[in-house]
Amino acid sequence: MTDTDETRFERVSADSVQIDGRTLTVGRLIHAPAEEIFDLLADPHQQIDADGMDMLRGADPDAGPIERVGDVFTMRMHAEKMGGDYEMENHVTKFERDVEIGWMPARPGHEPHGVQWTWQLEPEDDDSTYVTLVYDWDAVTSEKMLAGKFPPFPVEHFTASLQTLADAVEDDDWDDFDEEDEELGDLSDEG
Repeated sequence: MTDTDETRFERVSADSVQIDGRTLTVGRLIHAPAEEIFDLLADPHQQIDADGMDMLRGADPDAGPIERVGDVFTMRMHAEKMGGDYEMENHVTKFERDVEIGWMPARPGHEPHGVQWTWQLEPEDDDSTYVTLVYDWDAVTSEKMLAGKFPPFPVEHFTASLQTLADAVEDDDWDDFDEEDEELGDLSDEG
C-alpha cells in the first residue's frame, strides 16, 4: 500500500493498543478471507469463537444470522462481577457485508447504554484480512457508568479476542507443514 492509497480504517497493531479519548482500538492481520471472518461474526452462534474474554456462553437458540442494521440478537453471558449468568441484547448499528459489523449491548428490554463494539475488516489479498476491533464508549451518558473504569476489561482481553478469532478461522496448513518438516528432518538424520 502506498502513501497515496486511501485506507478506510486506521490501522493499529495488536502489540500497540491505541486508546484515544473514549475509544480503544486494536488490530492485527488474520490469514483468512474477509468473507469467512464476517460470516463468523454475523452468526451469533459462532461469536463464542471470537470471545477472548471467556464471557460468552452462547446465543439465544432462536437467533439467526445478523442481516442488517436494526437487528437485535441475544447472547447468554457469564461474569462474576455481574452476578454470574445474565443475558444481553445486542442492537446492530453497523452492517456492511465483509467490511464492518457492530452492535451496542443492552440489558433485555432496555435501551443500549452507549457502548459500541465494532469489527472492521480490510482485505489484504484473497486469503488475508486486517481485522480491527473497536470498543467505543463515547455515547455513554450515565454518570454512574462514566465514574467506573473504561474499558471495564483488561486490554489483553481485546487482543485475546483477535487471537481467538484468528484461531477459529485460520487454516491449519502451516501446522501440517511444520510436522512434515520435522519428519523430513528425522529422515535426513538417518543417512
